Amino acid sequence: MHKEHDYNLLKVLVLIYQYRSLTTVATVLGKTESAISKHLSKLREQLGDPLFVRSSIGLEPTHYLERIIPGIESGLRSVEQALKRGEAFDEKLYEKPVVVALDNLSVECFGSELLIALKSVFCRSRVELRTWRTDTYQSIIEGKTDIGIQFFNEDCSKAIYQSSLINVEIGALVANESPINSWEQVFENPCVFFEIRGWNETNHRLIRQMAKYNLSFDYQVKLDNLGVALSMIKKENYSVVFSKHLVPEHGFRFVPFPDYMQTFTPVVTCIKQSNRQNPLHRKLHEIIKSVVDRKGEG
Repeated sequence: MHKEHDYNLLKVLVLIYQYRSLTTVATVLGKTESAISKHLSKLREQLGDPLFVRSSIGLEPTHYLERIIPGIESGLRSVEQALKRGEAFDEKLYEKPVVVALDNLSVECFGSELLIALKSVFCRSRVELRTWRTDTYQSIIEGKTDIGIQFFNEDCSKAIYQSSLINVEIGALVANESPINSWEQVFENPCVFFEIRGWNETNHRLIRQMAKYNLSFDYQVKLDNLGVALSMIKKENYSVVFSKHLVPEHGFRFVPFPDYMQTFTPVVTCIKQSNRQNPLHRKLHEIIKSVVDRKGEG
């Protein structure tokens, strides 16, 4: 007897058992009676039993089939139910924790809006917003973190799928009253090095881009707290390299860099590669993108 059995053949077997007629089963499945007969022959070969014998009232199941058919019917129902659960996803009924990792800049700029948006959809879940750490990529791969928000990383593991949210324009953030009015003046005055976890702590693309033109920032302080960085900009007339879409609404100006200096780095969501089609992760990306888009419009 074969150890492996064709799922579709077992479905045919159940139908023949129910209708006791190859002709009727062929009509139900939209196939020819000859095709159904061939299916039955394969089943007889695989299971090592005639399964049915012809009689004056139609096909009668053998003793062996009568013994195994309840288990086959139950198993097929379980498979069908499992497949339906896989297709359907209702975020309102989802109860597992939802874990999202964000770089520290995103946490401070739109963390509360994202939290509210996630809770409005995943109302039965505990939503966790975690600041990006050195082990976050691994945490995503291991399934401990559902999704992350980060700048695109060309060196990222192939086990991570990066899906674009927005292409950011990089420039300098200064106070409204600052004497800095041009990108040239940004390089002539002190600057705050704002550390974005997971990006410029190890790979500051803009610094490399500036070096091509013999330009360098006069970094006087290094911070990873946005509130303190903004205070320094206000009090000391410093600037800080910043994403245009995250510029505060009041009290600050954005000084753009020329196009030839731009990297236009995408902000992306990061998920485990095998979760690309998972409805949970697709919904999370959708919610995050809506929040980021609103922030960009503001």
